[in-house]
Amino acid sequence: FPMDLRPQAHDIIRTWLFSTILRSHLDENALPWRNAAISGWVLDPDRKKMSKSKGNVVTPMHLLEEYGADAVRYWAANGRPGTDTAFDAQQMKVGRRLAVKLLNASKFALADLPPQGQTLTHPLDRALIARLAAVVGDATDSFEDYDYARALERAESFFWWYCDYYLELVKGRRYAPEEAVAASVSRALTLSMSVFQRLFAPFLPFVCEEVWSWWQEGSVER
Repeated sequence: FPMDLRPQAHDIIRTWLFSTILRSHLDENALPWRNAAISGWVLDPDRKKMSKSKGNVVTPMHLLEEYGADAVRYWAANGRPGTDTAFDAQQMKVGRRLAVKLLNASKFALADLPPQGQTLTHPLDRALIARLAAVVGDATDSFEDYDYARALERAESFFWWYCDYYLELVKGRRYAPEEAVAASVSRALTLSMSVFQRLFAPFLPFVCEEVWSWWQEGSVER
């Protein structure tokens, strides 16, 4: 059966991509894949292509030790298909900050959560889930178009809004002694954190697997 996707860089379109299609056509009379994802090059700070022959390659081990694997993966995921991506440790710092924020937001949202209601009774909670559903729809469309960078961009932008505004606005109801008052926000927090952990899992797999294990069975990747 043909593969669904062939990932490769743009410097071998004329050679490997073309020759593989031709060989598959001549030998099997079939296409070898349905889609080709063309990546760009990684550039050094002087905007030159990183390569072993030029001696300007950066090995990743010290970056993984300093920023963590999720942060390095976050930087890589911001490299859009077909676009060259500059090496940028600052971007890894942003990724690490996002991972830590997801960890802390999950702790706040899920720890000692009061019983949740069956419905969202508060208009703020309903508005949140409606906006989040729109983000999921947009991210899904982006993933299906192989535009993973836009999926990350949409999820990240909304997550920071969620932390800065929604989590602050619901603190009073989150800790309200009346069960009926807290039930709606409890359900909204459970729903939203489940979605955020799944949205970020392709980009921040380690922190998402960790926070998922606090309250869900199995792996977030499934």
